[in-house]
Amino acid sequence: MSHSLSRNLSLPLTPMTSSEPVFLTDLQLAERWQVHRQTLLRWRREANGPAYTRINGRVLYPLAEIEQFEKANTITHES
Repeated sequence: MSHSLSRNLSLPLTPMTSSEPVFLTDLQLAERWQVHRQTLLRWRREANGPAYTRINGRVLYPLAEIEQFEKANTITHES
């Protein structure tokens, strides 16, 4: 019998300790922003969008980077 790791391993949405970062997968980020996963792929190829990291071949977005990117791209209208 062959043992293999599932590609569906879930990452914690909340840190285990205060020093551990929280990550979103590309699917989670696509759902959060209501965009297609291919849009995120295109942004990565074009060096646009939020910072990400690759761990064991998986693309992961640090939540802190996502929130910073959202804040930097928030448009407010002052009256």
